Amino acid sequence: MNLMVSGRAQFTTHGTAGLFSAVDKGVPVKGFICQVPDYFVSIAVDAEGPIGSFADLKGKTIGVSANGGAPVFVTKAVMKQMGWNPDSDVEFLAVGTALPALDALRRNRVQALVEWDSIFALFEFHGAKFRYFRPDPIPRLGFTHTTNTLIPTIEQEPETVAGLGRAMAKAIVYMAAAPQAELTKLHFKVFPASKPAGLSEDDILRLDALRMHARAQFMRFPQRVFDRTEQIGDASDAQIEGQRDLLHGGGEISHAYPPERYFTRQFVGRFNAIDVPALIAQARAFRA
Repeated sequence: MNLMVSGRAQFTTHGTAGLFSAVDKGVPVKGFICQVPDYFVSIAVDAEGPIGSFADLKGKTIGVSANGGAPVFVTKAVMKQMGWNPDSDVEFLAVGTALPALDALRRNRVQALVEWDSIFALFEFHGAKFRYFRPDPIPRLGFTHTTNTLIPTIEQEPETVAGLGRAMAKAIVYMAAAPQAELTKLHFKVFPASKPAGLSEDDILRLDALRMHARAQFMRFPQRVFDRTEQIGDASDAQIEGQRDLLHGGGEISHAYPPERYFTRQFVGRFNAIDVPALIAQARAFRA
């Protein structure tokens, strides 16, 4: 966001907490395409451990990526709905998002982890088996990841904004329909420096397959791509309000503005004017 505000970038793409924070601080910015519509943070415990339900976590220590942020607020919201006091009925411990977090669970320093989908995929790659909990309000949350730009850019360069969003919509179709291993090969062909060091080609493909499978659960591919009952890149007002209220209730943002302050549907129709069936056919035939 700072790069965009300073004129060194035209767009940002990330979790929506950054968008809400920027709007709250008065930055004239809006999201214009929502790539990940469903909320991808879960609470997980050792699948072979004694904790069989979220209710069993009362009195336990829960590992979180950081002390603050939307995942913590979501977990606290779950507890409040169950009548708990999240400030006294559990303890939160910041364990990060790398393998030390998994080690904390294995050593019983924490009895549960609150992380997002790709982090759990990494842990599963390293042999972890989880029992996942997604109690209310998690299934009702959304508007998880957007691409954003300044309002003057929307007003002065609408064709640029529409073009980027259209390219992203096509990429979402490819993510839904192309052979996953071919997308992995393409990614590392374009970005060779991101290839994990010390892993065999088979392990790299297996790790990325886990990540892709984890993310696909929250992309609404059946509705957005295959059945076409929802528009690619859109988000409902209820989803936007859910994220807003979560951050506002947790004290992360000071204002609760209407959904249109955070997101514009000005370009969504143009994103969805692409030939989705033809793109699905191309994607299924794609080889890197």
